[in-house]
Amino acid sequence: MQKRWYAIHVLTSREEKVKQAIEKLVKAKELDDKIGRIVIPTERERHSRGSHSERKLFPGYILVEMVLDEETWHFIRRIPGVTGFVGSQDKPVPLRDQEVETILKMVGEEIPRRPSIWHKGERVRIRSGPFEGLEGVIEKVNPQKRTLVVMLPIMGRETSVEVEFSRVEKVE
Repeated sequence: MQKRWYAIHVLTSREEKVKQAIEKLVKAKELDDKIGRIVIPTERERHSRGSHSERKLFPGYILVEMVLDEETWHFIRRIPGVTGFVGSQDKPVPLRDQEVETILKMVGEEIPRRPSIWHKGERVRIRSGPFEGLEGVIEKVNPQKRTLVVMLPIMGRETSVEVEFSRVEKVE
């Protein structure tokens, strides 16, 4: 399974202690394959006299890159200082890729680049939106915007349409 980013709600001012506890227990329980990076979103503030300090962007929250399953869900919930995941009580909601990229850029973290599963020349079917059900060929892939330019037959002519990754599926 692929790791996704989740926001974990923690007691305010305990973010660093929770992060250290997770890192320590991940090593002890050998969960490195399921739990990756842990980020406390902060930014450097510059003061008038040239000094700097760190300011938490989201006090009371940390971000964890992980595969969410029963084991990891219970593992995180049992860490002292953790009050829960963002989402419903039973079903944590992963952060959207664009949200993660924005936050990681703000804090100066390296943004993970996954190889694109889409390639020029592949046939795809539109799953939702105004062109739902139409099939076409990928003309261009834009991983930064997470969009494809697909050539679709509209009113007897091939027309290029920009579509989000999430709105298409491969045609076998």
